[in-house]
Amino acid sequence: MAKVTNYGTLKTWLSTTGHRGDLTDDIPGFIQSAEGMIAAEVRALEFVTTATLQESDRSSGAIYNLPSDFLGAKAITGTQSSVGYALKQVSITELYRYGLSGQAVVFSVYDKLIEFRASPAEDTEFTLIYFAKPAAFSADGDTNSLLTSHPDIYQHSSMFWFHVHTQDLELASAHETAFHTAVEAVNALAEEIRGSATVANQYNYSSVSTM
Repeated sequence: MAKVTNYGTLKTWLSTTGHRGDLTDDIPGFIQSAEGMIAAEVRALEFVTTATLQESDRSSGAIYNLPSDFLGAKAITGTQSSVGYALKQVSITELYRYGLSGQAVVFSVYDKLIEFRASPAEDTEFTLIYFAKPAAFSADGDTNSLLTSHPDIYQHSSMFWFHVHTQDLELASAHETAFHTAVEAVNALAEEIRGSATVANQYNYSSVSTM
């Protein structure tokens, strides 16, 4: 069987492994649903990237727009008047316990926005280290580093939706378990190397209706 390295070979693998040639046209939908599972639960090293938040990203006051592919923050450092410093991530409730004056030293993330305390000066730039959502697959040659390094994550999540569609819930459950096992391993590695980050609670995909 061909190695899964891109969108095209992933579709071929699903068709061959599932033994359902009549579902060929449905396979892109299964993979799209799998991409949603992956974005919700995977926080792998392969997703880590950086971006600079600057004045053009400021929405208002101490609130900035996050990159469109943002999944979760790893760390933020600030630079003001050529001096760098680190910021601490806190809950939105704790954020409002800090005053509005002085240098921004804490932040909270919500609704694709990041809010600082206090209000950053105009010359302040922030370096955001974060988990970025992979671009959705479209062309057969499309790939990403997670698929090439951990194809099993895409395979198990796609097969989960395949078997939900065919209402073989025993096989769906087996692939869901294998998916979570693989995800735990890559997430643990990312946490060990680069520090922790908040990941959403696992969604009970088995409760998805098959109707």
